[in-house]
Amino acid sequence: MTPQLVNAGKIRLHNQTDSAEQHFENLHRQYADALHRLRSHVDDAIDTQEFVRASETAMRRYTNRCEDAITSNYPQGMVDNTSQIARLGNRVLMTAQNEADNSEEPAYCDRVNSAANQVRSAIPPMVTQAKQVAISPRDTGAANAWRSANDRLLDSVRAVGDAIAGIQNGRQSAMYQDSLNRVSPYPQQSTQVIRTVPPQPPTPPIIHNKMIIREEIPAPPRPPPPVEISPPPRPPPPPEYDEEEETRAFWERYPLPQASHQPILSAAHSLHNELKQWSSQENEIVAAAKRMAILMARLSQLVRGEGGT
Repeated sequence: MTPQLVNAGKIRLHNQTDSAEQHFENLHRQYADALHRLRSHVDDAIDTQEFVRASETAMRRYTNRCEDAITSNYPQGMVDNTSQIARLGNRVLMTAQNEADNSEEPAYCDRVNSAANQVRSAIPPMVTQAKQVAISPRDTGAANAWRSANDRLLDSVRAVGDAIAGIQNGRQSAMYQDSLNRVSPYPQQSTQVIRTVPPQPPTPPIIHNKMIIREEIPAPPRPPPPVEISPPPRPPPPPEYDEEEETRAFWERYPLPQASHQPILSAAHSLHNELKQWSSQENEIVAAAKRMAILMARLSQLVRGEGGT
């Protein structure tokens, strides 16, 4: 539906009518419904806990890019990456709400809804502080305020993942905490211990024993080249129809009547004589009038009982 929606938008842009506006609104509504159904199918197909964890990791990655934008004094980068953080936060919020709605366990629903409310209350302050940073990238106070609001949002997203996984506060696994440290958006103040990992031995090469080339077997002969078949000659064009010549020949067979009891034929001749001064080539009105004169002459013939078709 995307090409249809784009074309409807172009028509609406260049043609400000009620029908174009209604057509665009109908397509926009159908497109939004299709996206909602697609998002629902995706949410049902993936693991909710893994989705929340992946969203948190992506939000921390965009946070790193925001820090780079602050360092390089790039307001547009701050706006773009903050928008991605807010979008992912809203997706986590929607996922948590769907998870609570589909569960029948009261304790689980309360835990997930409480974490979702923290995300809902943390998104607007982060966006507001990000706008201040975009306006004044050199303002250290605005940057620190945004970092605090963003930390609160990241913590609330992590709390949603913990609530879905059933992990109590302060009891996160060491493996997940280590993965968060690897993508931490801010420099760590605590002392880190660097562990030396011995190098792994190289893996043995893979030998493809099944691929054996036999040089003594000659290659099969090449197939003959395809025979070019010329297309059949085009048929001759149909003879051109000269309507002027046909009209002239018709009126030679219908001379002007001498008696006054043929008014239809007389009127047809009058119309024909009036139209002689114009050509019917590329003039549909003149051509139609000449055909009308011929039909009037034939009608006169039928009225007189001379037959014809």
